[in-house]
Amino acid sequence: MLMDTKEEIIYDFKEQLAVGQQGEQLIKTFYESQRTETSSIYIVRPAAKWEQQQGADFFVVNNKLGTKYFEVKTDTQAKDTGNVALEIQIVEDDGFKSIGCAMKTFPDYLFYWIYGTTEILYWNPQKINPWIVDWITDGHKIVETQNKNFFSRSLLVPINELKATGDVNVLNVSQELIDEVIYGKRFPIGQSE
Repeated sequence: MLMDTKEEIIYDFKEQLAVGQQGEQLIKTFYESQRTETSSIYIVRPAAKWEQQQGADFFVVNNKLGTKYFEVKTDTQAKDTGNVALEIQIVEDDGFKSIGCAMKTFPDYLFYWIYGTTEILYWNPQKINPWIVDWITDGHKIVETQNKNFFSRSLLVPINELKATGDVNVLNVSQELIDEVIYGKRFPIGQSE
């Protein structure tokens, strides 16, 4: 089945960068706030340049898990559409093509924040990639998103279908943490703006 990939969405790069940074801050703050009585459970550092080029945003250390790489994506439309947009390809202005973040397997986990909600989906990219192939084959819609120096192609998958794979986990964070990340200030427990 052929898919219409001509639906194009244009985003403001600076606005999307700021929203993406909020998602990264949310994940970083969540993991850094996990503590025992005497110490942090996780150590989180930004990915080095070479790690970023492989698709990672953070390098995380934990005594039980060892070391892991995290990639973080933030979706401002998933809450309203009920779909996630899995970036499967990037096409540079010069025509160079590369795989999108949803298909990269260097990070151990891809975190996908449904912006404005307390729900974060996460999965191991190696486990979800076979599902992506199925969804493409089944004819799920692919949309193009124009950015400053490239455009990307993203596969739209209903959130409930993604969760039904059994390979996608849900992390629920507090509304107070969401408020801190979005509004830039900490609120007393149980109180928000």
